Amino acid sequence: MSSGDGWSRRSLAVALAPGLLSACAAGPRRLISVNLLDTGPAAAPPSPDLGAQLETAFDEARRMVVPVFINSRGPFGFVVDTGANRSVVATEVAADCDLPGAGQADVHGIAGAEAARLVAVRRLAVGDVVSSGLILPVLPRARLGADGLLGVDMLRGRQMQLDFARNRFEISNSGQGAEIGRDANSRIPSHVDPIHVGAAYRNGQLVILDASVGDVPVNAFLDSGSQVTVGNRALRDAVVRTRPDFGVRLAPVPLISATGQTAIGEFAPLPTLRLGGMAIHQVIGVFAPLHIFDLWKLADRPAILIGIDVLRHFHDVTLDFGRKQVVFTPALPGDRRPRV
Repeated sequence: MSSGDGWSRRSLAVALAPGLLSACAAGPRRLISVNLLDTGPAAAPPSPDLGAQLETAFDEARRMVVPVFINSRGPFGFVVDTGANRSVVATEVAADCDLPGAGQADVHGIAGAEAARLVAVRRLAVGDVVSSGLILPVLPRARLGADGLLGVDMLRGRQMQLDFARNRFEISNSGQGAEIGRDANSRIPSHVDPIHVGAAYRNGQLVILDASVGDVPVNAFLDSGSQVTVGNRALRDAVVRTRPDFGVRLAPVPLISATGQTAIGEFAPLPTLRLGGMAIHQVIGVFAPLHIFDLWKLADRPAILIGIDVLRHFHDVTLDFGRKQVVFTPALPGDRRPRV
């Protein structure tokens, strides 16, 4: 929820500076470079797909929203949030579905833990993917900006594709299909190769270990529930040590989480963000001492959460939790962009 003097994890309005995305590798390998800005006209919406290939929408923060059924009721619009290790239901949805209470638990926000009510969900379905017997926390819809959050608890052993060009979300078994990023009906030209980046499984999420910001190695998490890319203070300090002039460009900004907590961050254009063999240039991000970095025991090591501000500029992004890899497909001329 935004306020007059602050921005939220849901609606922080930080734009990307004009920049290029490129694949970078040693040797004569051809580089891939595309403009990160919205350069193409909007395409006509595709026909709805069946099964677990779902038409999506985008909320006001341009996060991907998918239809979810709870105990056969719905659909409800849940934000796909790869930064959340548990799915969350809005208080209003829990009341509409008459979900029984199941106690309380701490929900960890950007500044600390806060007690939240739990409810029992008999059945939660996203397309053909069904989870049963869930105990989920409840938070007000106004804070979530949606009917709920779809976290990585639904993704263990599966792969998830965020198809921004076609407004489509897909969950399938890990490693399904001969080539991630291109299917039989794909319009991706054969000369545009998806970029595969290895990852590790940590704290219920995929973390890219072969990553850096400028000359600083970093642990990089993909957080599709955050509109802005956020680095920790250890990363900020390491970048300033290698580039002393960087510190003068930092500007303070307040952040507000879905739990209503507030933290103070500093935003600035980042040095080149490298993920495996891919480099992303001129991203504007925020540095903040988020509680999640403490929870993951990364407060003293450079770490970064890569938000939807970066992810939505690709044709699609696939997270394969079984194979432990992330696949990025560069955007194409004419790809539409999420609209609010």
